[in-house]
Amino acid sequence: MKALQNTNRSRLIEAVLGKRPVDLTIENIRLVNVITGEIYPASVDIADGMVVMVREGNTQTCPNALEHFDGEGRYLIPGFIDTHVHVESTMMIPENFARAVLPYGTTTVISDPHEIANVMGVEGILFMLENAKKAPLRHYMLASPCVPSVPGMEDSGSLFTEKEIGFLLDQPGVIGIAELMNYVDISHDDERMHRIIGEGIKRGVFLQGHAPRLSGSLLAAYRLAGPMSDHECRSAEEAIEKTRMGMHVNLKTSSLSNHLPEALNGVKQQRWNDNVSLCTDDVHAQVIYTEGHLNRVVGRAIAYGADPVEAIRFATYNAAREYGFEDLGAIAPGFAADMQLVDELDGRRPSCVWMEGKMISREGILIWEQEPSYIEYQSTVHLSYLKEAQDFLLKAPSGDMETLVIHSRCDGPFNKAYYEKLPIVNHCVDLSGNPDLAYVCVCNRHGKNQKTISVIRGFGVTSGAFAATVAHDCHNLVMIYRNPEDALLAVRQIEEMGGGMVYAENRRIAASLPLPVAGIMSSLTCDKLAPQVEAMEQVVKERCNGNWLLKHATICLAALPGTIITDKGVMDGNSRKFMDQFRTNI
Repeated sequence: MKALQNTNRSRLIEAVLGKRPVDLTIENIRLVNVITGEIYPASVDIADGMVVMVREGNTQTCPNALEHFDGEGRYLIPGFIDTHVHVESTMMIPENFARAVLPYGTTTVISDPHEIANVMGVEGILFMLENAKKAPLRHYMLASPCVPSVPGMEDSGSLFTEKEIGFLLDQPGVIGIAELMNYVDISHDDERMHRIIGEGIKRGVFLQGHAPRLSGSLLAAYRLAGPMSDHECRSAEEAIEKTRMGMHVNLKTSSLSNHLPEALNGVKQQRWNDNVSLCTDDVHAQVIYTEGHLNRVVGRAIAYGADPVEAIRFATYNAAREYGFEDLGAIAPGFAADMQLVDELDGRRPSCVWMEGKMISREGILIWEQEPSYIEYQSTVHLSYLKEAQDFLLKAPSGDMETLVIHSRCDGPFNKAYYEKLPIVNHCVDLSGNPDLAYVCVCNRHGKNQKTISVIRGFGVTSGAFAATVAHDCHNLVMIYRNPEDALLAVRQIEEMGGGMVYAENRRIAASLPLPVAGIMSSLTCDKLAPQVEAMEQVVKERCNGNWLLKHATICLAALPGTIITDKGVMDGNSRKFMDQFRTNI
């Protein structure tokens, strides 16, 4: 597969032979050759958006270039390729996401739009495809198969079958099937997932995986079903086993988790790491604005002990090979001239970024610029059935019962649940005497009068109510609260904003983050959105025992192991069975 289409080979040959000028020569640079692992002095000739010649040595340059650029002895490396990202998790629409990441050296992304797909279905993905065209970032998308992530365990705003996947795979810019996260059903050859994967297999496209903690025969079964990659390695052993099975491993550090050191320790033990690349997965706007994008992951990998050239190779050449791109990820004749100039090989922001040989950013400032689009949107938040504070009380069938309590990551990466004897007052579970407990509620916001209320221990909310329509992957309304009156106030504010995040306390709004595009994104650019995200995060940290902003986001992710709460009940993510909220006191 080629990123540059319809190239005129005759013109390129004429340029390299000096029969016509090249468009640009970048000279006086130290070339990082990610194909061979070498670094050497060179100059690079570019014509029609493609590298046509690399001239080795300090004095070799092209005499008839239309433009010369002096690299001043800096390193020239390929543009970074993010192998797995949810643009919606940045809280920005695609064109503003591009504005944010291009100055950090990211020139290509492969995104999974399953967040908006779970809200708006095919219409949402088509919006993402169209909006992405308004920016020069090389933005490819995958067809999202898990809508919802586990049918029957939750209700989202849409339901995808093989019909929708086939339609999306035939759209320009869609190059495969996105993360196949329903790994339990896939490993057991579930009929629905078998048909969905079949749409990708018959087209010969990439099948992206998602299989946390999966091992042994179940992992082999998952691989045999079709998925080719995984971005959920949480230990060295997991990374080793998956690469040994021939899977591509995408190492990451996101706004939700950081298992990069453990996974990196695994692949560092292996002689060849051709199947290792990097990704960001879920990173919100404030992190991008202050720390960077994929360069942040590269820098952390180097800090954790990866060889700098190999870390850069993970983020360029390996990434391109993973998706079958023949002309991305390196600086050599026949490759797209997507490049960046850096002072050091440590993941820092580049001084210059080129896309197809055209400078797109210099010293962190975009040279390409056009006014951001005006986005018209309709509210996707439907919560009129929540009318009073009483709706947020957990009613008990009798006083002589034990209550299911979700323990927030008490002894591992996933939530667990236990039955506890809690006070029952006026036929409702009373938490007033235990500040370590809070109510947790997931409310369907896609038009169904459907909600689940449970109790959570150790999340950190000791007063007020936190509410958000950002909640993987159903993006139903998730609330963690101590006070039902504050919960109701938060709901009304969420409705008024068209979605987003709210913290209500003492019957007033302490902080809010409007995300009116599908209830998960803003139409603001990163520089304007980031301060709002930071303000929201500070309020959450102050009131939730230092918790990070998106800790709530996976509470209702039905594809995970552990205990999950959805709009249909509290479920065991391993057995895929709902649990009773109350049981007779034994």
